[in-house]
Amino acid sequence: MLVLVYLIYIALYILTSMAFYRLAKKAGLANIAWFAWVPVLNMVLQLKMIQKSAWWILILLVPIVNVIFFIIWQVKLCRAFGHSGWNVWWMLVPFVYNIIWIVWGFEKETQYVGFWA
Repeated sequence: MLVLVYLIYIALYILTSMAFYRLAKKAGLANIAWFAWVPVLNMVLQLKMIQKSAWWILILLVPIVNVIFFIIWQVKLCRAFGHSGWNVWWMLVPFVYNIIWIVWGFEKETQYVGFWA
């Protein structure tokens, strides 16, 4: 049973990394798209997609504030790809939230519209 859980986790990680790799290319960040495969750098990649400095990752070390800023940053990331910020509520169900990003990463219709959207 535990092996099955690990296999599902690995498959989900690979699919999510592939999706963020593709999203980074759509955002014009092909030179750092490989960040999607490295656990901490994938968060840096998300920050770059919303045109924030990589130093913002340090805010994740501050209790309570980290949750608030993570939600704000995910709303901006959703909007940067032309999706409603309301999709962030799926973060309460992390498995579903990952699947949403995987679908957006592989959809041809998903376009990078910019962080200001």
